[in-house]
Amino acid sequence: MNCEAKEVYFEQRGDIGYIVINNAPENMITLSLLEEFSNIVENSIINSKIKGIIITGKGRHFSSGTDIGKLKQTILKTAYIKENNSLVECSEFKRYIDALSSLYSINIPVISAINGLCIGSGFEIALHSHIRICSKGSIVGSPESTFGLMPGLGGISRYVQLCGLGKALELVLSGDLLSVNEALEIGIIDKIVKKNEISDYCNRLMEYILKNEMIYSKSKINSYIKLCD
Repeated sequence: MNCEAKEVYFEQRGDIGYIVINNAPENMITLSLLEEFSNIVENSIINSKIKGIIITGKGRHFSSGTDIGKLKQTILKTAYIKENNSLVECSEFKRYIDALSSLYSINIPVISAINGLCIGSGFEIALHSHIRICSKGSIVGSPESTFGLMPGLGGISRYVQLCGLGKALELVLSGDLLSVNEALEIGIIDKIVKKNEISDYCNRLMEYILKNEMIYSKSKINSYIKLCD
């Protein structure tokens, strides 16, 4: 089953489904892209017979993140403080957060093939995959705090799971961008490969997991990668 949309598309080849961010040249994340992404998760992946998912960006970059100006406008229009001083979340984002949570929770491997920039909400998408393979020279991170915002698609909790509360707070509050070597060292990505090998490696890794009928487990990610190598 193939699902084509304007800013992201899905195609299935054999047992593997591919989600491709397709908003050239920087694959910026927009509300319409998140809507299309959520539709793909809900209609083409959940309850399907697909055995693995690979997410990537078309062209040079996985994603340069969100248009901050438009994001702030959306937040100002939809979020508000109630009389008891509690914040009412942006209703438009709840569905997108739920879709990413569903993607992370499915019991099949989800791999992000990261090339070029993968920052902001783009990296939050990658954080909701189970395995992140990066090409050399890629840049990852969450710069939202430098614009007076916080990651809003569930990325903070994924940081905590991957590198612990202290490091997660440092990454989110500083807004620093990281080289792939730095990201690998703290455990938020899983492997670095040559630029021209990223697609082939991710396909080979996925095929290895499926061919050997390995029961997928997040705790076994490193062993999968070592065995595939």
